[in-house]
This record gives sequence, C-alpha cells and structure tokens, in this order.
Amino acid sequence: MIRVRIATGIAVCVAVVGMSASTLARAEQTPIKKLMGDNFSGLQTILISLITSNYDAVPGQAEAIHNHAVELAQMAPAGPAADRQAFLSYAYNLDAHALDIKSIVELLIQHDKERKQPRLATDHLRGALAAHYGGMVTMCVACHNRFRQTVIP
Repeated sequence: MIRVRIATGIAVCVAVVGMSASTLARAEQTPIKKLMGDNFSGLQTILISLITSNYDAVPGQAEAIHNHAVELAQMAPAGPAADRQAFLSYAYNLDAHALDIKSIVELLIQHDKERKQPRLATDHLRGALAAHYGGMVTMCVACHNRFRQTVIP
C-alpha cells in the first residue's frame, strides 16, 4: 500500500515537472526562468535516483537546487509585501528541502553500503527522502503558479 502511494506520488511529480518544463521552454528566457529550468532538471535527476535507488548523483543535484534557492531568494519581487513574503517563503522552503535531501541521501548512501541484506523499498530513510522530494516539487509548482505572468487554463 505504501509502495503504491509512493509510486503514485512520484508519477504525479513527473507529470507536473514535465508539464512545467514544457511551459518553461516556451517562456521568455530571463534569469529566474533559467534558474527554474535548472531546478526542474535537477528534480528529474533526483526522481530517477529515487526510483532506481542509485543515489550517487543526488548530493550534487541537491546542492545545485540549494544554490538556486539562495539565488531565488535574492530575486524576490519588490512589489506588495505579501507577494515578497510568499516568494521568499517558497525559496526558503525549497532551500530547506534541498539541504534535508542532501543530508538524508548521504546517510542513505552510507546505510546502503553497510547493509549486507537486500535494500527494502519501505526503508524509513527512503520514505523521508521521497517526502522532501515532494516538498521541493510542491514549492516549485506553488511559486510558479503564483508568480508566472500569464495564467494557463
């Protein structure tokens, strides 16, 4: 049951990232759009690592997303305070999830190296990693939906 929920959640994330990436490709290229595109690419790499349980590429991708989140926080809009606060909260949450993913995956890599028995799909570290991955995707989509220039029906 848990594996079905995780698989369904990952499939939904892939669909959202794919739809967002195609919208991004049509969008005008600005620095913030470039950062978003890099983040989407990193998210796809992390997703594949989650599915295959091969985490070697994840620390680098999590670090890149962390760096992007820091850059995004510096690009907060100068408009109304509520918009600025919302934008910053999305960037800070993205940053926190990226740092948590990096920490968890480093533990998971070590954990998997030390185990003699086969890896289990329900391992608590993998569940925590998937939860933070979902949090990163949520922050990207929520920010994109709130701050994109035109609403797509």
